[in-house]
Amino acid sequence: MEYIQPSFLYTRLVDNLPWKGGDPSVKGDPRKSVKWIDGLRGIASFLVVLTHLARAWDYDLFAPRDTQDATPRVLQWPFLRIPWQGRIGVTIFAFLTGYVCALKPIKQSRNGDTLGSFTSIGKSAFRRPPRLILPATIALIISWVMAQCGAFIVANRSDCWWCRYAAPDLEDSFWKELLRLPGNFLTTWTTGYMAYDDHQWALLPLLKASMLVYVLLSATMFVKFRYRLAIYLGMFLYFHQDAAKDTETFQMQAIYGVFLSDLSYETAFKEFVEEHRIGRRIVAGLLTFVGLFIAGYPGEHPEWSTWSNIMLTVSHYIFPPGVNIGKRYSALGVDMIIFAIYISPSTKDFLSNSLLLWFGKQSFAVYLVHGTLLRTVLCWMLYGITGQPWEEVVDESGNPIYDEDGNRVLPPWIQIRPPWVVALSIPAWIALVYFCATMWTKYVDPMCARITQKIENWVFQEDEKDAAPPPLPMTSLPMPTA
Repeated sequence: MEYIQPSFLYTRLVDNLPWKGGDPSVKGDPRKSVKWIDGLRGIASFLVVLTHLARAWDYDLFAPRDTQDATPRVLQWPFLRIPWQGRIGVTIFAFLTGYVCALKPIKQSRNGDTLGSFTSIGKSAFRRPPRLILPATIALIISWVMAQCGAFIVANRSDCWWCRYAAPDLEDSFWKELLRLPGNFLTTWTTGYMAYDDHQWALLPLLKASMLVYVLLSATMFVKFRYRLAIYLGMFLYFHQDAAKDTETFQMQAIYGVFLSDLSYETAFKEFVEEHRIGRRIVAGLLTFVGLFIAGYPGEHPEWSTWSNIMLTVSHYIFPPGVNIGKRYSALGVDMIIFAIYISPSTKDFLSNSLLLWFGKQSFAVYLVHGTLLRTVLCWMLYGITGQPWEEVVDESGNPIYDEDGNRVLPPWIQIRPPWVVALSIPAWIALVYFCATMWTKYVDPMCARITQKIENWVFQEDEKDAAPPPLPMTSLPMPTA
């Protein structure tokens, strides 16, 4: 029997981990793209998961302290509070939408392939809706089926207020539930509301942001770079005045993404940054420090702490009235942090490591599946599968009892299990989320991509190389860079 060295076995094991697959030098490998973006996407998706865990079982982390007179906990301190208190993950997704959507068209135009740039914009704009809607609809159907099987009963009876709020209540007949399914599909893409998985609210503003990017790129294709910067700034300031609390920062982040995407091809800027290494490091460090501090603005009761109360006072001078101050500070902080990353090669290298790239590859799937798994599997782990004991409160005649306000009196909520159960359940659940996301990325996403390609082949005109050359004299004109 041939002896196999342990070092060889270790090397084979490490090389075959999920995040070790692929070779960046091979054509088509996803890591051959702008890798730090994928790493940042992976961090953003993980922060979304942590945020929803905190929202469900430790909502006090959203405030600077548990009560007005309490001593702040360590996780409520500035900087350390960022992963738990929300907003930053979705804000990063909005930036990435602008950056990624603009990357290829701008590169083609700057290389003189204006026709190719318009072609990329047209095809990308067509592909974007089905690439979002198809997987989101599959996730909707899965959640709907689980609801019909009673998977959300435990969440609706738990002592977790947010699980009860987010878990769907079934209609009184299956026919009504059948009618409710297409209704939820419609509202997901018209108003952002989806009863079976409310995390899908962000998909509509992300889709709108991508369309804004495509329109902006088309409108500025022949504008000189210096004037494109002025247009980006003007649009950023315009959307700064938007007070729609659900989507107010999406457009600004998308425009910011387009700006940095365009700037990445500007040779003079890259040379300037490279020539001033010490200054670059100082600026990146300051931006990171200030950005992390600003992004930690409390979502609840900022007046309970001196540092956050000062930020609340300052917000009245830098933000329009009636806006969501927490989202605005998060967006401002994220923009500073991203620019610090943008000018820091070492940070980009860190974000490009294999583990973060693997997390980034699963990010969209994690976003789609984690909400349903949280209100079903995790609630089963923390409260039991049966949802018992749960005895209806009725009078002597068996009729429901109502309080003075006309609300039905419900049994006491089921209490969460001991801390050691929680400590074991949450890491196991996170591993399950990423396992399901991996399966989704492996099987569901390619299927949606194939369906999208078939739709594209069906409805698009004959490919440019087989069709008669269009009379477009501007095809040899590059996007102006001065």
